[in-house]
Amino acid sequence: MIYLLSKLFTYTLLPPALFIWGLLLAPRFRRIAILLALLLYALSTQVGSRLLLLPLEDMKLPPLAKKPKMVVVLGGGYDKGVLATSAGSTERILRGLLLAKKEGLALLYSGYEAKYAKKTIERIQKGFGLQILVSYESRSLDTYQNAKYSAQMIQARQIYLVTSAYHMPRAYRLFRHFGFLPTPIKTDYLTKPSLETWALFPKMEYLQNSYAAIHEYVGLLSLWLRGIS
Repeated sequence: MIYLLSKLFTYTLLPPALFIWGLLLAPRFRRIAILLALLLYALSTQVGSRLLLLPLEDMKLPPLAKKPKMVVVLGGGYDKGVLATSAGSTERILRGLLLAKKEGLALLYSGYEAKYAKKTIERIQKGFGLQILVSYESRSLDTYQNAKYSAQMIQARQIYLVTSAYHMPRAYRLFRHFGFLPTPIKTDYLTKPSLETWALFPKMEYLQNSYAAIHEYVGLLSLWLRGIS
């Protein structure tokens, strides 16, 4: 039920749905339409998306495990490319595999798209001659379930937790809530090292980044409302 409510909220009230409502209301509420237009502009610029993302990506999260015993990689989607996983998910997988090889640890991949991730992981392992023991958790539909079902699958509580930098604050709290001692390994940063020349011009890439950040803030708020800190 909580999963369905969160998705309903995401798809009906967050951008772009928010701006669709604004356009529908524009004939009767002109000031609201103007405010939404300005908000859309701000969220579509590098400056706006950067202001939203940096507090998430740069959030200080101390390592809670002195000597992690397993690598846990969170899923991030799939596509039709040469590798079956999305760019962000593939970066998480690569980082997790390299870390597992370096530390001599097994890896757990958690996410509903695990069957696609398995193809990517097998292809990478074969291509680079890796022999890392990998297990898969495929029931989870969100980060809460990532942590819940991972806790049911593995005994190790001292883990390396691998996910996108903007997503780490929420994932870190949820895995800690389910008894893990996570050491955060951030990947797939959305912010660039510096502002571009056209940082104040709207661009779809930055609107997508802003959406990702807003989604995470809503997720963190939901954790706070549920008493998860």
